[in-house]
Amino acid sequence: MQFILRFIGGLFGSLAERLFVFFMALFMSQAPQYMNLYLNVLSGAKAAYEKSVKEIGEKAAEIGMTTKDFIDDLVKSPSQAAHKSGELHQSQIKHFEDAKAAFDAIKNASAITRPFIFLKHVDWSLAKNVQFQAALPFTLESLIYVIMGIILGMLLYRALLYFPKKLLGKGNKELGA
Repeated sequence: MQFILRFIGGLFGSLAERLFVFFMALFMSQAPQYMNLYLNVLSGAKAAYEKSVKEIGEKAAEIGMTTKDFIDDLVKSPSQAAHKSGELHQSQIKHFEDAKAAFDAIKNASAITRPFIFLKHVDWSLAKNVQFQAALPFTLESLIYVIMGIILGMLLYRALLYFPKKLLGKGNKELGA
């Protein structure tokens, strides 16, 4: 029993470490809230891109062309304005496909993989539009993130203390004569 208490006491040694771990856990507990708010922003962007792509398809259908043929025709046009318009339409379709893929990937990710999938698919131009407000979440996912924050906080704190000492040579004990 003493070993367990000493081990736990060793994990939460100093007041500075406790505070660091607390704030890391608090920070991590907000991750699900932020990712859900980001999904809302991404959903709105996806809907806007989808509407734009649908309108391009409708204009192509009016003249009896597929969307791809319509855009290819615009891109190949000698007119500078038509060429730029074709490039814009290609960009809109790519943005829609990227937003749809990111939305599906993040929404369907598990609580453990979601932060990694989020970082892989995040569009920082959309992320800056998230209207974040801190919350006190009471979900299983948040609990998982708090536990991950505690572990990450302990590891980071220990690494921040250990490596500078090691690099500066203060962690080595001198041998006695």
